[in-house]
Amino acid sequence: MIEEELLRDAFARHEEQAPPLDPLRRAIDALATRRRRRRTATRTGAAAVAVAIALAVPVQLWRGGVADYVAAIGVESSVVAPEGPLNLLLLGLDQRGDMGEARSDTIMLVHLPADGTAAYLISIERDVAVEIPGEGRRKINGAYTAGGAQGARQAVERLTGVSVDAVAEVKFSALREVTDALGGLPVCLPQRVTSHHTGKVYPAGCQGYTGTQVADLVRQRWGGLAHGAYDRDRIGQRVLLGLVKKAGDRALLSDFAMVSRLVSTPGITLHTGDLSLLGLAVRLDRVDAAHIVGVSQPTFLPVTYGGFPFEKLDPQVAPKLFAALRDDTMNDFISTHPDWVLQE
Repeated sequence: MIEEELLRDAFARHEEQAPPLDPLRRAIDALATRRRRRRTATRTGAAAVAVAIALAVPVQLWRGGVADYVAAIGVESSVVAPEGPLNLLLLGLDQRGDMGEARSDTIMLVHLPADGTAAYLISIERDVAVEIPGEGRRKINGAYTAGGAQGARQAVERLTGVSVDAVAEVKFSALREVTDALGGLPVCLPQRVTSHHTGKVYPAGCQGYTGTQVADLVRQRWGGLAHGAYDRDRIGQRVLLGLVKKAGDRALLSDFAMVSRLVSTPGITLHTGDLSLLGLAVRLDRVDAAHIVGVSQPTFLPVTYGGFPFEKLDPQVAPKLFAALRDDTMNDFISTHPDWVLQE
């Protein structure tokens, strides 16, 4: 079948450890039948889709039914979910024009604590000043321009002191296509946003948005946003939460054609290193979708170097955030710094 060929090709691009297709199809059909009889609560099957697009579309194949799938293809003994805390780096790439340099204008660490019950979305503002070897002091989004995904990964590791276990590169065009494939996304905005690029007005409250609108929204840092790029980062977190909700509303595993379409989306590149993709999906499936927490610096701290404007991290609180990531104590951090937490 054409759909099966597309799915096989998509997995081949992502990882050699992709599971065999025929058992996957049987598992999907069997699981879909069971789910028509009973609806289960959404964990991060939904979150895995969201962690989004990140870990990215391939993880959707095991949404909310990892144990069932693993049992169906008979690989229980070979699938080992990684233990301990994990840090997954999500890079949202903005590339204007065919020949323009791609910039990682969205930089987000997805922290999975060792207890497996939550996920923390830690946004790093793109204008934060960092030292890039061979480049000098640059904005952190320039690390991707200079060294690709590996350069961005190293810059984040130097800044935070944490080890990044996997990286996902997602072009805004891919976000647009996935959103449309899912029939739009619900996004909840705390205030009205006017697009600096299109003039489109996005009202406060929860609305359904198309792929074009979502791709426009995640680029906004003006349009009445008091905290500029920090507010844009929080919009990106809200889009991921919208992906979680949408994934919970749809029985994606029962729609093989949709799965094929999503994993074939161009513009998504996943670097898992030594992690097994299936093992990572098993780990993500443990997360409770209600326990996904957005974290970001609440206000501007502008600074100038060499006559150029940059952002700097809060010298009092940011080190505590990075220590909490390293020590796997993020729950304590958000309890003591609620102003850094995304508000519903």
